[in-house]
Amino acid sequence: MPQLLHLPGELLARVISHIDQSALKQLRQTCRTLAQFVSRELFRTVHLFPDEESYERVRNISNNTILRSLEWGDPDCTLTEPFKDAILQLKRFPNVQSTVLRFDKNCCVDDDGVEMWRSEWPQPPTYREEVLHVFFSWLTSLDVPTKELGICNLQDLTIKDTDTRAMMAKVLCGLQSLRLNIATEHHEASPEEDLEFPEPHEFFAEMPFAWLKPTMGSLEHLTIYCDNYWGFFPKLDLKGIHFPRLKTLALGNFGFAQDAHVEWIVSHEATLAELYLDDCTILYDKTEMEVRIREDCPSLSKHYRSYEKRWHDLFDTFRTRLPLLRHFRMGTTCWSDGMPFEKEANINIGLMNDRYMVCYDGYGPSPYMTGRGNARDNEKVAPECDEEDRNALRLLLQSIGQSAPESWSFLSFIDTWSIGSRRSKPGLDNFSDSAQ
Repeated sequence: MPQLLHLPGELLARVISHIDQSALKQLRQTCRTLAQFVSRELFRTVHLFPDEESYERVRNISNNTILRSLEWGDPDCTLTEPFKDAILQLKRFPNVQSTVLRFDKNCCVDDDGVEMWRSEWPQPPTYREEVLHVFFSWLTSLDVPTKELGICNLQDLTIKDTDTRAMMAKVLCGLQSLRLNIATEHHEASPEEDLEFPEPHEFFAEMPFAWLKPTMGSLEHLTIYCDNYWGFFPKLDLKGIHFPRLKTLALGNFGFAQDAHVEWIVSHEATLAELYLDDCTILYDKTEMEVRIREDCPSLSKHYRSYEKRWHDLFDTFRTRLPLLRHFRMGTTCWSDGMPFEKEANINIGLMNDRYMVCYDGYGPSPYMTGRGNARDNEKVAPECDEEDRNALRLLLQSIGQSAPESWSFLSFIDTWSIGSRRSKPGLDNFSDSAQ
């Protein structure tokens, strides 16, 4: 028993979680220290049945101030006053230069009355908004403004609280580095409906003004990832957004769908030295869907539009129009545990099958799909330009003096590249023969 009590609290709680109910009841009577951990496990769930004995049991638990606090029937997180105070106490650290806020990767929205099944997760929007308010309150209280800010699993919701928005703008205007990992709601039963939710479209429409424009005068590093494809659907319009000091740019899950996307990157030719494209794709064909596409896209029909540029075109553009580029990585990292955060330097360089995709409305489990060799109706076949892409990437890497990863020799890495598929992602699928 003494050895057991000397275990760290988190280990003791884990040990107790494997004990059966009858043993827990006995263990709870042994000592006060164990009782604290055992009670949490023993009264973690309360079952209510339609009988007097069950009613009495629930009444007894609810009347006990200790036991009722252990019942975990409500999964929502609560931002307690002690936790708020602990965050605000961080202002006593005078040399804070870099801050990262991490939310859970699963998110949901509050009940909006819409007749649609929506997921429920422990960190609802009200909790996340309150955390952001306290977080930015702390950052604005610092004597020396922070230079680096990262938010992992930032939910794709617009911030409506005016005080929070004002504090956020104050923090953003002095940043040198901004990392945003955007989390979207997933419809587990019908993943094709993920992009039917209004939240991601509203968020990315506002992002340039709410998150990017305040940083334009000072930002040197920008990372934007999303757990779903973005850029085209949901649409991000970066017109009017320019960073005159930008040295490093990293994009995750971005879909190139028009020349404006590429032109925005090379508009930073005077400063850009590092470019990372993690699981990014070219959308060589897409339907108009709910998003209005720019007029410069050639029209295949009334409902389909194509983008004719290929990766070798982009590689050549980066090689010839980014004179300061010294590091480039395009390929994939591991997304199995959620979106990569601060992992862009570890991107495995490669030409994956889904570097070319289509975005067709009406298919499942996602409108984003890898192409196929035989298309029907107005659909386009997948590009066949592996050799051109491989050669253009080789030239790009050679031109900036970048060697292949140490595990490969330069020539064998380039010449024997496997044109293969990467890890699976939620909502990613090959063509199916039947539309939804």
